[in-house]
Amino acid sequence: MTLSFVSIYLLTVTVATITPGPSMLLALNHGMRFGWRRAIGTASGNVCATAVQCAISLAGLGLVLAKIGWVFSAIRYAGAAYLVWLGLKMFFSDSGVHAGTSPTVRRSLFVEAFFVTMGNPKAIFFFSALFPQFIDDSTLTWARAGWMVASVLLITFASMMVYALVGQRIQGAIFRRGVRRAFNRVVGATFVGLGLGLAFERK
Repeated sequence: MTLSFVSIYLLTVTVATITPGPSMLLALNHGMRFGWRRAIGTASGNVCATAVQCAISLAGLGLVLAKIGWVFSAIRYAGAAYLVWLGLKMFFSDSGVHAGTSPTVRRSLFVEAFFVTMGNPKAIFFFSALFPQFIDDSTLTWARAGWMVASVLLITFASMMVYALVGQRIQGAIFRRGVRRAFNRVVGATFVGLGLGLAFERK
């Protein structure tokens, strides 16, 4: 692999990953409420879901899903419903910083991030379009595929943690009850809007 190949690939993945979306907003929210250390569970849930999406894309199933409309719609609507539910939960939440470190809390953060990521089937299509640009039948090896997927996962984890760190940093600025409630309303409404947008989006 040439330096230009590596640079272009990493830049493409980084730009696509760091762009604000449901997963990154979730990491921001979890970082603010639980701190960056506990948000490692959030990043891990996102990475696990991303690994599944990468595997589906490399196996060529992304193109199959694109051909089977009801499967795509089922995933899309399920993901949209989960985003709306999560948004309403945040909207009516009045909670601030949580000090709990119980396995239940960490598992909850992991599960939320996993399902938010898996509920967006467009990620599968993105990877299905991305990978062929950098590989072909003559150059695709287990080593190259592993390197490409590992890069995606590392960049994804790092991006999630950046948002979590930012969330923790701004937590002090919104510690007051009224400001915290307003922030929860904004983030919750954003998630509801993203869920409705996903549900009613044209293919």
